Amino acid sequence: MCDNGKARKVKEFKPITPITAAELDELDVAPIDWLVDKILPVGLSILGAPSKYYKSYMALGLCVAICQGAEFLGFNCNKHACLYFDLESTKRRPKNRLDQIVGAFKKKPNNLYIITGEENPGRIGEGFEEQVAYQIEEHPDIKLIVIDVFQLIRQPAKRNQTGYDRDYDDFRVLKQIVDEYDVGILLIHHTRKMRDTTDVFNDLSGSTGMLGAQDCAWLITKKERSSDEATLHITGRDLESLDLKIEFNKKVFQWKYIGTEQEVEEQREREEYEQSSIVETIKKLVKQGNGRWEGSAQEIKNASKYLSREIYDDVRKIGNQIRRYEQFLHFDGICFKDLGQKGRDRKRSYLFYDVRNVQDVRNVQDVRNVQI
Repeated sequence: MCDNGKARKVKEFKPITPITAAELDELDVAPIDWLVDKILPVGLSILGAPSKYYKSYMALGLCVAICQGAEFLGFNCNKHACLYFDLESTKRRPKNRLDQIVGAFKKKPNNLYIITGEENPGRIGEGFEEQVAYQIEEHPDIKLIVIDVFQLIRQPAKRNQTGYDRDYDDFRVLKQIVDEYDVGILLIHHTRKMRDTTDVFNDLSGSTGMLGAQDCAWLITKKERSSDEATLHITGRDLESLDLKIEFNKKVFQWKYIGTEQEVEEQREREEYEQSSIVETIKKLVKQGNGRWEGSAQEIKNASKYLSREIYDDVRKIGNQIRRYEQFLHFDGICFKDLGQKGRDRKRSYLFYDVRNVQDVRNVQDVRNVQI
């Protein structure tokens, strides 16, 4: 075939033989190869966070844990060598950080290989792929490659190139490295300044292809920038999505796992419940009422002056707190019923009763108030 007199190569058709579902069922497919059990598989992954969120400390601490076969955020690591591209630094910064993480006078892993920006390893298409291939050939035990930061190995966008096409081109090259050498690549990346309240992973800077190309994605978020506490959101193709509450310990310069988001929130609510003057007052009112007390939020507030620490919240907030603490009160043997608005002043009234002493509250007619 010709185009304007020039011969054009014709791509030879190669038929593909599909596999049946029955044949696929008989295949012995290898299980997921985990770098960190349950949260980081071998493959292309990304760690995103705003600037100054200690994501480089997280990445370096991750490498140390994998190199030692230790735990990371409470999850077991499989021992392998790691290659860390610290592209924003000279050798001084990773040296100082390793002293902080491991200890100034402790032995550092001899299977953690570090390349810094001063060595100019090249961008994608300008020597980066060859540099990775060389390092893996020299150190075949490398299983994780960290690129800190992703932006510094990318080529500038081509003229008229969309963000999606640019992301696709870069990820295609990185995927080839992952598949050819059976390694994990973790890209350290920034997030957008504008937050997306519908999906935290939409905060990753780049096109919609940024997340779609990843086998695994981690994202660090905080309620307040100055807080040491954060949430590590984890999602991926072959792993369960998790929201882990973590805290950056500035004494050892490491991220520590403190529980799932739900566990931490429940613990906080429990501590708040234990220290609540509203709860303390209710318990004493029920005790003085021989296992039963009925009254309004205003009466609870008035009684607090004599039975516990004085409550300064308005009655609406007290009512909200009572409903919020319902589960904890139940565990302590106290149940309540919202009796609605009663009396001339239409105050909302509640009936509290100790289930260990009162078997049936449906027929309660009398109102027992504590004499203050």
